[in-house]
Amino acid sequence: MDRPEVTQTTQTEQEGRTTRIPIPEWTVEVVAGPDKGKKVKTQDGLVRVGSDSACDLVLTDATVSRRHLEVERTSRGLMLRDTGSRNGTFLDGRQVVQAYLTSGDKVELGKTKLSVKVAPRPTEVEVAGAESFGALVGASEKMRWVFTELRRIAREDMSLLVEGETGTGKELAARAVHQHSARRHGPFKVVDCNLISEEKAERELFGGLRAGDGEDREARGVFEAARGGTLFMDEVGELPLPVQGKLLRVLETREVPSLDGQPVAVDVRVIASTHRNLEEDVRQGRFRADLYFRLAVARVRLPPLRTRRDDLPALAQALAQTLRASITLTPQTLALFEGYEWPGNVRELRNVLERGALMEETGNSSWLDFLAQPSRRAEGQAPTTQVATLVGTLPYHEAKDRVLADFERLYFAEVMKTVGFDMKAAEQRTGLSMQSLYRLLKKNGLRLKDLKNAEGLEK
Repeated sequence: MDRPEVTQTTQTEQEGRTTRIPIPEWTVEVVAGPDKGKKVKTQDGLVRVGSDSACDLVLTDATVSRRHLEVERTSRGLMLRDTGSRNGTFLDGRQVVQAYLTSGDKVELGKTKLSVKVAPRPTEVEVAGAESFGALVGASEKMRWVFTELRRIAREDMSLLVEGETGTGKELAARAVHQHSARRHGPFKVVDCNLISEEKAERELFGGLRAGDGEDREARGVFEAARGGTLFMDEVGELPLPVQGKLLRVLETREVPSLDGQPVAVDVRVIASTHRNLEEDVRQGRFRADLYFRLAVARVRLPPLRTRRDDLPALAQALAQTLRASITLTPQTLALFEGYEWPGNVRELRNVLERGALMEETGNSSWLDFLAQPSRRAEGQAPTTQVATLVGTLPYHEAKDRVLADFERLYFAEVMKTVGFDMKAAEQRTGLSMQSLYRLLKKNGLRLKDLKNAEGLEK
């Protein structure tokens, strides 16, 4: 197979430069509970644990929340974070919101106990020296590892599954692979699997009759339109099961049916993406195992923005240039960026920069206000809701969960302020028991001392 040509000398030199870095391997394993023996072994920067299928370690324990906790590999070691669970997260019998872990630590959540272990010796991996790949930007270890994998995969004509949270740049990764592949002169077509109904799937994907000008006519499907190039199937995990079976047949035969009964050959490379844990969906019968293995010949996971904060300054500058946005990225602004969680990832950062550029034109700097909320949250103060920030950046259920979590923090902070921080009065106002009230305040990181400090009542 021909290797892709690279027209820019500087890009060729960058891509040829590599470096070796040690990357630790670590394991999160269930050692007690209904899912005993289930584990995740990874070199990734983040492992999410909960009952939701989008988690990396999916638990069936009914006492575990949908997104219960996450373990993140940081420069200081493994960081454990409770992500708003109902029943709490416990380390050495003590409830924690976040804490650093050492290898062998036991973490309890509901009826489940986890063991977190780090391999004694890190694996040395050769990674790209370049700080971008296509429109993806990042100098962090995580992103250079991603660039190395994507560049290697681009040279082969295999199917690829790109995994990652909403807004991490999965379509950008697919486009970059296409642009660096032998198919770069062919079409790049995108199909949003969220929008494909079972009734219309066959016609939209594979072609068929379509009404027009008073008569039916045969229309090409997206597979034919992508012939000789790449088809990007965004959020493939949302396809209905019957459609999955039809897609599998086309991938196996490399043919689509036509109205005259003669199959039409389609030479297409398929790159799929998902924010879900498709392996768990396969176990639960929500996704076909044979289709999963057909799509995931190669897999790459894009890290969330909150796990690669070192990339934020360069990424923000690159996005501002792409948007041709006349926006001032001061050290103070970048510090706010680095303190924010970015639930919508790179897509949200882009939206924020667009909004900021428009507001700065009118001399309004209030677009930065919401960025300070997460830092206040750590001090026990509640943020205002992030609805405006979340709109258009997260799927419905993810946005709903995050907005509800913000509602809890806002509600309890306002109640405590209204009753003068009197727990007995708060108990009567909320209709909750004292025990429940204390638990929910603790869950949301709201401490009376910090709330009083915020109001200037305690020095």
